Amino acid sequence: MRNILVLVKAARLVSEIVILSARSRPVTAAELAERLEVTERTIYRDLADLSRMGVPVVTESGPGGGISLLGRWTSPLSGLTRDEVDSVLVGSPAATDLGLSSALATARSKILAEADSVFAGRVLVDGPDWFVTKERPGELATIAEAMRCGRGVRVTYQGRKGTRQRTLIPLGLVVKAGRWYLVGQPPGGRPRTYRVGRILAAQLRYVSLRPPPGFRLDEYWEQAQAEFDRAIRGRTVRLPRSAVADLRRAVAGRITDEAVAAAREVDGGLELDLPMEAPEIAVSQLLSVPEVEVLAPLFLRAAVAERAGELARRNGLVSDEGRTRFSRGSCSRR
Repeated sequence: MRNILVLVKAARLVSEIVILSARSRPVTAAELAERLEVTERTIYRDLADLSRMGVPVVTESGPGGGISLLGRWTSPLSGLTRDEVDSVLVGSPAATDLGLSSALATARSKILAEADSVFAGRVLVDGPDWFVTKERPGELATIAEAMRCGRGVRVTYQGRKGTRQRTLIPLGLVVKAGRWYLVGQPPGGRPRTYRVGRILAAQLRYVSLRPPPGFRLDEYWEQAQAEFDRAIRGRTVRLPRSAVADLRRAVAGRITDEAVAAAREVDGGLELDLPMEAPEIAVSQLLSVPEVEVLAPLFLRAAVAERAGELARRNGLVSDEGRTRFSRGSCSRR
């Protein structure tokens, strides 16, 4: 969620620069707040951030006063095309997926021609996690085009209950750990989240585009993540303190950190209630944690024991009769 909020703020700061650059007269904080759908307090915080970034923002009080840029200062953003501005707003990982990599390269060249940056060649953003396969959703470009043109989209979606066709009003796109999600609203329905990688086909449609009143993508996504947190089920596990780091690697994220912080001391180890995803995912994750013991639910404990036994037999540590043995080179060719 933090990454999304940072992206939203970056987009707002760019919008403020563009608005101030295009105005020949000062604009009030109230006008900016109304234009960008934020509070005046947020505008003043943004102005302080812009000043720290080197943007010469000037504020004048009294009649005819307001916010403006000093002298004839112009932003390098003023000479960017629509694609170039979009590529800067979404960042390099997302720009590549959206087909904006060349636009981003051009935008970077234009900006660097007008401004010095210590970080330009010394900071690299690599979005996806090490252990998450980066998706290449084939219909992402069509969905992005629908959003740009203000049109609807007819999708063929592969859900858990089979393939279905839906007509959607695209409300926004979210990229999380290399995976793209479409927030879309069926005409007359409520906004829902669709994984773009599961969209098998997409076609543009002319539909009445009326998003819900007051809809904000960042607020919707925050609520959607909270609902997901509530939907995942708790598992009770016991493990030694020495295995906490392994648990955090296997089940990474805020939820695990909170579970560890609330853990109970039991027989020199820790007992904790750990929210996890579907059983098959939970089994794979827990098998990589040394000395972990599943206390509940019993079906998960049995599944972990069965999978561990299969691995032990396959790797020559346990015979079919259950006796421990070690067979060197049991998988080698004769």
